[in-house]
Amino acid sequence: MTAEAARRWASALDSVVVYAQGALCRRLARGRVPADGRVRVAGLPRSLDPGSLRVRVVGTAGARVAEARVEVEAESLDTGVPDELQREVERLQDEFAAAQDRRDRQLGLIEEVGALRPVPPARRRDDPHRRTPVDAWLELADFVDERLTGLHGRLLELEEELRRVEHELTVAVDRHSRASTDAPSAHVETAVCAVLALDGAGDTEVEVEVEYGVPGAVWVPAYRLTHRQGDDEGRLLLRASVAQRTGEDWTGVRIALATADLRRRTDLPRLRSARIGRRQPAPTPSGWREPPAGLADLFAGYDAAGPRPDSPATPVAVAGGAGLAAGPLPPPAPVHYGGPPAGLPAPGGTAGASAELFGGGADAPAPPPAPSRPRHRPRAGGG
Repeated sequence: MTAEAARRWASALDSVVVYAQGALCRRLARGRVPADGRVRVAGLPRSLDPGSLRVRVVGTAGARVAEARVEVEAESLDTGVPDELQREVERLQDEFAAAQDRRDRQLGLIEEVGALRPVPPARRRDDPHRRTPVDAWLELADFVDERLTGLHGRLLELEEELRRVEHELTVAVDRHSRASTDAPSAHVETAVCAVLALDGAGDTEVEVEVEYGVPGAVWVPAYRLTHRQGDDEGRLLLRASVAQRTGEDWTGVRIALATADLRRRTDLPRLRSARIGRRQPAPTPSGWREPPAGLADLFAGYDAAGPRPDSPATPVAVAGGAGLAAGPLPPPAPVHYGGPPAGLPAPGGTAGASAELFGGGADAPAPPPAPSRPRHRPRAGGG
């Protein structure tokens, strides 16, 4: 036994559990573990789910599977047509051609015999008129009928043999064409195997169990109720119709059925916290929320520009003590945030500054009236 043959173990399908959709297959493989512990378990189907591969050692203490993965191997294919089929097709072709020739010759003989006609001898001008004997005509007709009967009987036999050979040739050609096209277009064949790394087994013989899932399987229940009229009991029989396209032969394999879904989620649920005690109403959400980021830098550019330069003061004409300005009003002074406007007394101060602004005496005059607006807005187009 070569080293490659020792590393490659054959496997046999032991049991199958068919779910609502999909199946879980279990294979057993046995062999002697090499020194490095690397083995290949062959025989896995192409339709298996690589993420469902599970391998464990059966019945050997201390041995365990350190690594298991699915690997696809490529093998060269002999795409040549078998010689037996080719020779059979050639033999039947020759036999069909010979039977066809015999049938054609028989048709030629029938045509020749059917063309026989009585021909009277040529008469000269000076010969007297003679009558042809009737017996000769009748004998010729009897000969032709007898000969054609035999030839047609033989023709039926030849045509039957020709049909038989033609049927055998058609079957052989079909088998030949199937054998020449059943191979894939590529000249390689793929095989799926499980590559295992075993620890603690040493140079001993162990048995491993390979478990994997395949999607191409389904089963449907069928119920049968048997009840006889007048009886108080009945019999309910449950049957299952199993269909699979996994690429494996399930003949003689133990089959179990399950109504669960093979692809159901198996992660743990997230449990919410529970408080033990008297139930309390949920707190009312407040309307406060954190200010947006960068709010402090909103007026950074304005503060960096500094205060506005003071414009030159425009003389204001004050008439008497009425406080009415004869000229245009001066522009308002810049307003500083956090304090009173310029020209108004600060909290706790006097009102002298306001009196001086409007040219009054000790009494604080009334503020100047706002400029008057026209009573009527001019309409477009006059009028």
